[in-house]
Amino acid sequence: MSDQSRSHPANELATWHTGKLLTAAARLVEHAFDAGIAELGVTHAGIRILDALNEDAITQRELAGRCGVQDQTISRTIDGLERDGLVMRHRDPGDRRRVLVERTEDGAQVLERAREVADKRLGTLDEGTPEDSAAARRVLINIIERYSGGRWGGCGH
Repeated sequence: MSDQSRSHPANELATWHTGKLLTAAARLVEHAFDAGIAELGVTHAGIRILDALNEDAITQRELAGRCGVQDQTISRTIDGLERDGLVMRHRDPGDRRRVLVERTEDGAQVLERAREVADKRLGTLDEGTPEDSAAARRVLINIIERYSGGRWGGCGH
């Protein structure tokens, strides 16, 4: 496919439904971020998990809740992050039945590098006027709140 056949003139884009525009924009932004973090050896899902862990150790179920997914869904990703030394699992000293997941220092460093990648690759998203940027953010937040059903409580990048 040539570059010309893949690009869309602005007048054609203006005919697209807002949902199609939003989906296309989200995919393009995600691909740009994913290309940047590929060198870190971690997936987009892995970065979301590292980001959601903050500074506290939590259960896999709590982590899944923060990410808006089922705990079985993130199990493989956590396994890979643990294998790479980016997170660790350990028993809860207060309740030995519970297993907690915690970000390691290496995980914190990878997350920081991923944030730098995001700033570098996606920083141009805020290049408009502060008013335009704030308005776009309000619209995006409204869309996320309307359609997420509360699933996206803290698992971003």
